[in-house]
Amino acid sequence: MNTTFSKSYLSLALLLASVIASVPAYSETLIDISAGENHTCILNSNGNAYCWGDNAVGQLGNGSTESSMTPVAVSGDLRLQSISVGWDHTCGITVDNDAYCWGRGRYGSLGNDSSENSMIPTAVSGGLSFEMVNAGMAHTCGVTTDGDAFCWGRGEAGVLGNDSTTIVMRNFSKSTSSLAPVPVAGGLTFGSINAGSATTCGTTTNGDAYCWGSSDFGNLLGQGDDTRSKEAPGLVVGGFDFKPNSISVGLDHVCALSTADEAVCWGRGRYGKLGIGSADGLGVLENLRTPREVKGNISFALITTGTFQTCGIATDGKGYCWGRNGSGQLGDGTTTMRVEPVAVSGDLNFQDITIGSKHACGISSNDEVYCWGDGTAGKLGTRSSDNKLVPTKVTLKRRHRR
Repeated sequence: MNTTFSKSYLSLALLLASVIASVPAYSETLIDISAGENHTCILNSNGNAYCWGDNAVGQLGNGSTESSMTPVAVSGDLRLQSISVGWDHTCGITVDNDAYCWGRGRYGSLGNDSSENSMIPTAVSGGLSFEMVNAGMAHTCGVTTDGDAFCWGRGEAGVLGNDSTTIVMRNFSKSTSSLAPVPVAGGLTFGSINAGSATTCGTTTNGDAYCWGSSDFGNLLGQGDDTRSKEAPGLVVGGFDFKPNSISVGLDHVCALSTADEAVCWGRGRYGKLGIGSADGLGVLENLRTPREVKGNISFALITTGTFQTCGIATDGKGYCWGRNGSGQLGDGTTTMRVEPVAVSGDLNFQDITIGSKHACGISSNDEVYCWGDGTAGKLGTRSSDNKLVPTKVTLKRRHRR
């Protein structure tokens, strides 16, 4: 969910990670982090994944349903190159470009031809080679090494993008769910794809953004006056050229990065999560049918969305967040809603940030993991369920990190 996250300006870190992966385990570094509703996962340069938080449906992938306040190893001896956490399922791509998922399987969100939960990683069906995969609320999407997009899981409102609808009763249509990957319609070549709740968006290799699924009362798809829901990709309008791997879909808003390092957002403006300020102090928060630049004149290298908040990493490595803040999920030491970007406390530089529902986590430039916000189910990795208003270091055992 929350989060395909743009790492276009972090390629150096990934290059270094690929080199480090060939040296002994004590030199492991952290290369990916992802958060869901109540669990969080990290990935190190040796391809080992660790997760913590709620585990009621096996989303930690360690062969049990016992929750953990500290990182536990994902089962299966897989070497992963990326990891993505959905609402209560998790997916990853191996170094051989095979996709695996685990956790809640309802509607087929694991893509293994089943709707059963799985406590360990299970291979996604279809024999496809994936470049990236992104887990949403109850569906999952990925881009193959050829740039083709596929989705699977819950098909409500056309969120799978395969232009398929089944009429289930008079004057009502419901898109078909799928237990295995189905191709996204349109023949587009994608750089990234991001699965939200009832909306999916992707950026193509030529700089265009497309969204499909629910329009959320006309706002979410970014297609201006065309406010209909879509069962196939529809072009996001507004004149921005987007980076191919830079789009992120929240519950009812979307953000992306332009080729000029601008963070732009659209969708529902409640809680200030679009970062465009408000028309009347903290009163009127505008909905947007087309992308608009986030306030603050900040050049961003990464953007990521959560349920009601957004975070980004500036090109200088500083973290910024905005939106709802009732649990301290903006990391600025307060619980005050912010309608424009506010700096994350702690004078930290980040190489990655991820947002769940009411919490956020990041990998710092010195290879430490910090989390903040709602601590329910131990998803902050701080050995407690207490909320944290500022970034708090996650205690990682030596085998988890350098």
